[in-house]
Amino acid sequence: MRLIFLLFFFTSLFACDTSSNTKAYQNYTQAKQIYIQAIIDNDKKKKISALENIVKCGKFLGFNISKYEKRLKELSPKKSIQKKIKPKKFQNPLKIESSYIKLLSTNPIKVKLSKKMYIKYFTLYKKHKYYYIFDIYNAKINRPIIKKLSNNIYLKIVQNNKKRVRLVLYSSKKIKLKYNKFPLTIYIQSKIYKKKIKSKKYIPYANKVIVIDAGHGGKDPGGIGQYRIKEKNIVLPLAKYLKYQLQKRGYKVYLTRDRDKFITLRNRTKFANRKKADLFISLHCNIAPKHSEVYGIETYFLSPARSTRAKRVAKLENSAIGNLRSTTQNIILNFLNRNRIVDSTKLAIDIQKSLIYNLKRHYKHIKDGGVRPAPFWVLVGTQMPAILIEIGFISNKIEAKKLVNRTYQKRYAEYIAEGIDSYFRKNP
Repeated sequence: MRLIFLLFFFTSLFACDTSSNTKAYQNYTQAKQIYIQAIIDNDKKKKISALENIVKCGKFLGFNISKYEKRLKELSPKKSIQKKIKPKKFQNPLKIESSYIKLLSTNPIKVKLSKKMYIKYFTLYKKHKYYYIFDIYNAKINRPIIKKLSNNIYLKIVQNNKKRVRLVLYSSKKIKLKYNKFPLTIYIQSKIYKKKIKSKKYIPYANKVIVIDAGHGGKDPGGIGQYRIKEKNIVLPLAKYLKYQLQKRGYKVYLTRDRDKFITLRNRTKFANRKKADLFISLHCNIAPKHSEVYGIETYFLSPARSTRAKRVAKLENSAIGNLRSTTQNIILNFLNRNRIVDSTKLAIDIQKSLIYNLKRHYKHIKDGGVRPAPFWVLVGTQMPAILIEIGFISNKIEAKKLVNRTYQKRYAEYIAEGIDSYFRKNP
């Protein structure tokens, strides 16, 4: 009886909420994460529950979920699949952002819209408050936004119904504003608002959380290169310098390890998810003992590897997780969140570009190894954009000397931070 109750509680806890497109899409993404974890844990009940929710949410959203239905039938052939829901026209998950608005800035208020959206504006006075309302039709929003713009002016953006987003400015005092429609740009001309903006120190990234992962540690030294340099002893001070650089910019930063300690790959991503991080950045050193002439900086994002080189690097870094069968690896990689892969790619490109451009201004022998996809298992469980930076080859004498140099490490950290700034400027 107790087992039945626990099973009912588990399935109800992760049931798909189809009351709105936003909630259904959030549950769809969450169910995919749970399914990946269930594969790693080899938990059949958890797999079935996650797949049922993927199917239900996917049908509601109009996604192509045939492969999930097939897998669910294989796991529970006697169990009927969820109630048939009339499928919508298939929508590519990579293009789903086109239906969503994006808040670009708050001074002035700027909102990115698509061509199919249109706006209706009106005002209200109710309970001693002035409301300035912009209804955006054929639009969606990932989550509600509530911001205090000054002592008297507040901004609220919510999903008003399935096809309409409502943007509201409200204040206890009357305000003057002007606006343009594409993109929606609202200029607040109130004196009280202008005074507040001038007097307040603006920290652009105060609400962003970043987790920095110094690879290896403790009993796992990582690669051992020229001059008996250990990978774990290079990435830890670099992680600390990077934390300092990001905190100066207003970010909230956590380290997966701040000393010489061994942490499993699974616990590193669990830590990032627990902190509700916006980004996860793992730092490692590359090694090619049989080819000491090879050097360069490479940045990776989680995806099936498309080159022999990426597979080789991933195999070295994945050694701490044990031997996962190739079929299991492929199943997990096929269920990755496609939007997160796109965001991780953008982050990797911005950081790689910043590192190469800035380091070349101070040092010779800086080589761009490029941005590459690879199946790094330290990134598998993350629920946010995540990348792995191979900061250089400790098997190369010239690069190894740079990597142990404090000035080089400090500059390296600064240029990673500049790449992160660039990413958030484009993706607020």
